[in-house]
Amino acid sequence: MPDLRATAKLNIFLSAGICCGGEALFGSTIASCCARLLIDEVTVLKRLLLIVIAAVIMIAPGAGAKTWSVYPNHSGPTPTIQSAIDSCAVSGDNIIVYAGIHYEGNIVSDGKSITIDQSGQAYIHSPTPGSGTGITIRNASSFTISSLAFRNFGTAVAVESANPLIQWITIRACGSGLTVSGISSCPVMWYALVDSCGTGIDVIEGGAITLRNQTIANCATGVRFASATTTFTRNIVYHCGVGIQCAGGIVNQSCSNFFLNAADYGGCSAGTNDFFTDPMFCFWKAPAPGPYWLHNTSPCLTGTNPCGQKVGAFTAAAGCTGTGAEHTTWGAIKGIYR
Repeated sequence: MPDLRATAKLNIFLSAGICCGGEALFGSTIASCCARLLIDEVTVLKRLLLIVIAAVIMIAPGAGAKTWSVYPNHSGPTPTIQSAIDSCAVSGDNIIVYAGIHYEGNIVSDGKSITIDQSGQAYIHSPTPGSGTGITIRNASSFTISSLAFRNFGTAVAVESANPLIQWITIRACGSGLTVSGISSCPVMWYALVDSCGTGIDVIEGGAITLRNQTIANCATGVRFASATTTFTRNIVYHCGVGIQCAGGIVNQSCSNFFLNAADYGGCSAGTNDFFTDPMFCFWKAPAPGPYWLHNTSPCLTGTNPCGQKVGAFTAAAGCTGTGAEHTTWGAIKGIYR
């Protein structure tokens, strides 16, 4: 970098000489001219430094990050989530998926470190119910997906040799909720609901994986561990055939609530401070936004459990007070009295 101080002095000297020489022709003294033109050297340096700083900011990484918008009516320059991903730079861009139902599947992000979020509740539904993959996140050193709701896919979210943060999402009625493969995969998934899937979360292969503050309900298998080293903590596993199935890898489990599963564990034992009490879901009790929000006296919300922590996906606030009202059918009600 050039010597800014020397440059400033040279510019002042030259400017003074030129101007003073001109004014001397008209009888002005060189001293008075130089006194007017030899401005504060510090001020000049400050101005030069501001120019340099502005130039650095303009070329700094991330300064050119873009936000791409996706609407359910397919308007705008990126009519689908896939087209928005394809339009993204390799790193730093953002995608906003707007409220409504988006019938789109087999979305792939390969090698891009980007963020996908929503504005209003955005639902991603399989165009062919029961098949396809909602989104595959592949070969990404960082990636964030937040708040979207996936429904009716063969697999909702597939992580392949990537390290995404998956947060606040909802997965319903899928063959598999989340699948993890690739020995370098180290996803973090928290505050997510996985409901009514064949396998809620399937850890096929990976590195260090974190599954925290999930609510996994009504799945044939809540979570299957076949490989990797997984931290499984502060989760609710409710009404599944098998809560967690340990077929391989290392599972560091603790502080999770298992309730109404046909079997809480398959091939593994209870973790430190696991507990087995009614989580007290609100179900359809108003004003709960959804069935798996927690009653204000739930041990999973208040921390009155063996580990003293808030457990499950919905811990920001109580969903209801009073008595929870579970969704049922008229046939089931009549069956109680037969």
